[in-house]
Amino acid sequence: MYAIRNSYPSWLASLRRWILVIAIVISLAIGMPPSLAQQLEPSGNAVDGFPVMLDGQTLFQIRQGVPGVVSPKERAQIIQQRVVQVANDLAIPIEDFRVQNADTESLIKAGDVVLFTIRETDAKALGETRQELADRAVKLSKTQVSEYREQRSVRKTIEGIVFAGLSTIAMLIFWKVLQRITNYFLIRIRAARQANVLNLRFQNYRLLGSDATSYLLGGGVRLSRLALVLGALSIYLPFLLSQFPATRPFGKGLLGNVAYQLQVIIDAFVGYLPNLITLIIIAFITHYVIEFAKLVISELGRDDAYTWFYAEWIQPTNRLVGMCIIAIACVIGAPYLPGFGSPAFQGVSIFLGALFTLGSSSAISNAIAGVILIYTRAFRIGDVIRIGDVIGKVIDKSLFVTRIVRFPQEIVVIPNATVLSGNVTNFSSVPRTIGSPLIIHTTVTLGYDVPWKKVEETMIKAAIATPGILVDPSPFVLQTGLNDFHVSYQINAFTDCPEVMPITFTKLHQNIQDYCNEVGIEIMSPNYFALRDGNHSTIPNDYLSSDYKSPGFQVQNQNGDR
Repeated sequence: MYAIRNSYPSWLASLRRWILVIAIVISLAIGMPPSLAQQLEPSGNAVDGFPVMLDGQTLFQIRQGVPGVVSPKERAQIIQQRVVQVANDLAIPIEDFRVQNADTESLIKAGDVVLFTIRETDAKALGETRQELADRAVKLSKTQVSEYREQRSVRKTIEGIVFAGLSTIAMLIFWKVLQRITNYFLIRIRAARQANVLNLRFQNYRLLGSDATSYLLGGGVRLSRLALVLGALSIYLPFLLSQFPATRPFGKGLLGNVAYQLQVIIDAFVGYLPNLITLIIIAFITHYVIEFAKLVISELGRDDAYTWFYAEWIQPTNRLVGMCIIAIACVIGAPYLPGFGSPAFQGVSIFLGALFTLGSSSAISNAIAGVILIYTRAFRIGDVIRIGDVIGKVIDKSLFVTRIVRFPQEIVVIPNATVLSGNVTNFSSVPRTIGSPLIIHTTVTLGYDVPWKKVEETMIKAAIATPGILVDPSPFVLQTGLNDFHVSYQINAFTDCPEVMPITFTKLHQNIQDYCNEVGIEIMSPNYFALRDGNHSTIPNDYLSSDYKSPGFQVQNQNGDR
């Protein structure tokens, strides 16, 4: 038995639950006391009178009470209770409703039960004769009681159960179909996100990535499903409750509220249509103005058009102009937004303005600095630059910050305001601007005892043997200082690989040491050389002759004798 129950499909289990729920609802609706529905009827007032109602329908209004006995409201409640009691008593036929006239009043009776009494004051309050008012009251009572009993007949009850069951099955089918459609769209969205095809762009701007777009689309599908379910329930529940007399007031009230809300939404949408059309027109105009501006900027950036407008300015200029045009469009279109001018809208606007003013001073300064850096052409993406003590390759140049990869593979983020306030050394711009390779240089200090021609020849050979240094143009040596104890020799070499300058400098320094050692040039402090007597040479043993011996100390008197 356990295996058989587990083999039931899920939809059958769901159907069983729905059937159980609807059976409970129908049982409660059928078994609900009639007086409960009558308690939900609205009350009247002293001017219009207090209604006597049966099954949600007003029979007549009671404006007069019995002086010293009951008020108009209490009299209406008493009459309503009697009418309901007679309507539920099937032993009293409709034909037994009649008028029994007396000298000063008319009695409205149903069999032996007196429903209410009509006096001359009641007739005068309505501008009718007592007999006309009594006949009309009897006629209305017969009609309403007859309809009341008809709605509670066995045939009507069976029809209500059938319609309730059919509506429940329809609701279940709608739910299942909606679930399948929702799952289909969610699976498609997930597959599109994995394929990375959901990037949302406007013009050349990437507004949302694939993950964010898939999240929004998935949320939209689920929200649409919730809205459809709530809409279906707002139709299903009033229809279900209206099938049974005891719950019909609930159903009518719920349906009336739903209809009222829909009417409010429709009226608001229809009233907003002119503003919506205006916003659409503004959006279309903005789009075409941006496209026209892009064409003009592209023409300005052509090589044969204007020499003062560089091709690298096209993309940032497009962005800046597009942002300005969109900002102007937002200012123009803001008055047409829903709720514009309301206190809530004004409060949010003031709050956002204050927040932007107080918290964006540094951001604005960085943005202005970013714009200035773009149009001063200080550097490009891919250039090797030095900002302060940071040397590296530019990998990103945004409106607010500049990102540099240092040679130890560290990413340094520098605010544009800091970049603009300091000095920027661009090692990659020399070939672009003057058509010559970059010159790198390093300095070596040697004593006056070493011939300068030998030093220059050795350093040039070391530079030519260094990877990354060009042979043509040839390296050259500058003597940058004749100091007290040594000469400063600066080797200058040309390179077209500024992105590997640390490696080039390392190889150059290694070669200078090797070539100097080979020709017997000691790279050392001349101050230390004055105390060299008796000490071993600092040149590595591999470069010294096989018969080299450390010199001894020499002592010389005033006559020059040793």
